[in-house]
Order: sequence, then C-alpha cells, then structure tokens
Amino acid sequence: MKLTQAERLSLWNQYEILKHVNPDDIKEYERNQEILSNGFELYYSELNPSIYESGVDEATCREVQEILNVFRAITFSCDRLKYTPKSYHAQFEGFDGNGSTGHYGFAQFLRRTLGLWDELADRPDNSHSSTSLNHYRAMVRAWDRLGGNYELDAAEIEQIADAR
Repeated sequence: MKLTQAERLSLWNQYEILKHVNPDDIKEYERNQEILSNGFELYYSELNPSIYESGVDEATCREVQEILNVFRAITFSCDRLKYTPKSYHAQFEGFDGNGSTGHYGFAQFLRRTLGLWDELADRPDNSHSSTSLNHYRAMVRAWDRLGGNYELDAAEIEQIADAR
C-alpha cells in the first residue's frame, strides 16, 4: 500500500491527537508515528489491522445478495407451504470463512451488523467448506431458470437445493 506524503502527515497528526486523548497507548501511537514519518510501507498494514488492504468488489457483494435471496425464497416458500425440504442443501450453511473472496465477511456484515435476511439469523456464518460457494452459484442459476420467484413449490425447492 502506498500513502502520499499528505496522507502520512494527516495520519501522523491523528496519532498526535490520540496521544492526548488516550495517554495509556502513547507507546503504540509513537511507534505508528515513526512508521509514518519514515514511510515504512511494510508496516502500514499494522497501523490499523482492522482495515483490510483490499476491499470486497461490487460483483462479489451482489453475488452474496443473490445467494441470500435464493435462501430467502426457499425459507419463505417452505413456511408458506409448511414444507420440510428433503435436501440438506435447502438450508443456508454460510460461506467458507477461510476463503479470501470476501463472501463470508460481506454476508456476515449484512446478516449480523445490518440485521438483513433475518429469516436466516439462526443459520451459521461459516460453512467451513470450500465447495459451498460453487454449490450456491449452481442454486442461483437454477433459481434464475425458474424465474427468480419467491413463491416456490416443493419440487422447485428440491430442484434448486440439489442444483449442481
């Protein structure tokens, strides 16, 4: 990551203010100021480890929303029909938390921070499976072929859940 001299100065000043606001952390702030003063790019990522160097692109965000909408359609349809799917895959199992694609983090943000897709609130965040994303993509394609309808019948639910 590159920072301009103006960005480095601005951040250095922020740490100067923080030293007065939170004197217990002066050593950390002074270390961060030294990193900025000297332009030690290797250590920029340590200035605030909660800010990721790369973001999650719009396409990935939209894909997560589409996948969650498939499970919304399945969940609402099952509730309406009072139907219990035969397929285990009709339940959202989260995204692989070890993957670097951003799906997991964005889905967690949508569901846990924003409280969206609350009908899936009791479902896990981490599938612990590198294959879940490919299966979800197949489910989206199947749902799209069926018209992207939120009122599915039992056969459509099973068809989507078992899509490959």
